[in-house]
Amino acid sequence: MDWEERIGRRLTLRDLSILLTAVETGSMSKAADQLRMSQPAISKTITQLEQEIGAQLVVRSSRGIEPTEHGRALLTRSRAALDELKHAVEAMDVLADPKLDKLRIAANEVGLSGVVGTVINRLHARYPGIVVEVVPAYTHATQIHELEQGHVELVVGHLAWSHDEPGLEADELFQEQLVIGVGARNPWVRRKKIELAELMDRPWVFPPLNTISGRSIEQAFRAHGLELPQIMVVASSMQFSRRLIMDNEFLAVFPNSVVRSTPGIYALPVSINAQWPLGILTVKHRTLSPLAKLFIEYAHSAVRDVGGSGGTRY
Repeated sequence: MDWEERIGRRLTLRDLSILLTAVETGSMSKAADQLRMSQPAISKTITQLEQEIGAQLVVRSSRGIEPTEHGRALLTRSRAALDELKHAVEAMDVLADPKLDKLRIAANEVGLSGVVGTVINRLHARYPGIVVEVVPAYTHATQIHELEQGHVELVVGHLAWSHDEPGLEADELFQEQLVIGVGARNPWVRRKKIELAELMDRPWVFPPLNTISGRSIEQAFRAHGLELPQIMVVASSMQFSRRLIMDNEFLAVFPNSVVRSTPGIYALPVSINAQWPLGILTVKHRTLSPLAKLFIEYAHSAVRDVGGSGGTRY
C-alpha cells in the first residue's frame, strides 16, 4: 500500500475519531448523538474510510457494529495517535497558562490511602494551580483497562510479580509488607505469639485467588507448607474486608500500612513472610505529560523520605 498516495493525503483525524466513537458506543445512532451529527453522515464517513483503507473495518448488524480484525488493528494505533495529539494540545495550553495542567490517574486502595495523597499534597504545595483527577480502580483488570483505553495516564497499584506485562511499563516504588489483621473483639488479638498453622481453621476473608493479591497470599501459605485456610468470604474491596474483621472474628491479610492507618485493626504477631510490590504502571511508547512525569518523580521522592518501606505511614 502506497501510504502517501492512498492514505496519507486522505485519512483525517476526524475520520478516525468518528470510527472510534462509533465502535466504542456500539451503534451509528449513539455515535451520531454523541458527536452531534446525523446517522447517515456517520455511516458515510465510515464507508469512505473503508474504501480509502481497502478493507472492511466494522461489521454492521441489527445489534449494532463491531470492529473487524482490520478495524481493531487500525483503532489500536489510532487511539494512541489521538491520545498523543490530545497531550500535545494540553502541553501547549500549559505553556500558555500553567494553571490549566491536569492529570488523570487510577489507584488501588493501598495507593489511595498512602503514597497518592502524599504526592498530591506535595504537588499542590509547589504547583497550586494543577488539577489531579483520581479514579478508584481496585482490581488489576480495571487498572489495565483504564490505562489501555487512555482514560488515565498512570496507575498506582500492585505490580505483577514478574513486572512483565505486555504493552506496559512497571516502575516499582516499594515492597509492601503483609500482615494478618484482626479486630479488637477477636480473641487472637491477646496472644503474644502465634504460628500460622494455628489459624487454619479460623474464618478468613480473602481477595479473589485469580488476582495479584490473592495469588500472593496463596503463595505465602504454600511457602509455610500449608494449604489455604478456611475461606468464608471472598471480597475485592479492602474497605469491606476491614469492616468484616472489625465487627466479627474474621481474619484477613492486609498491607502493613493499611493496618497501621486504620483504628480498630491490629496485626497479629505471626510472620507470613510475604510482600506486595507497589508501583506505577504506564503504557509503553505513550508519551507522558509533564505533570505525569512530575507525579512519578514526587512518588519516588516520597518513598525515599520514609526509607523506601511500605510499612511506614505516609
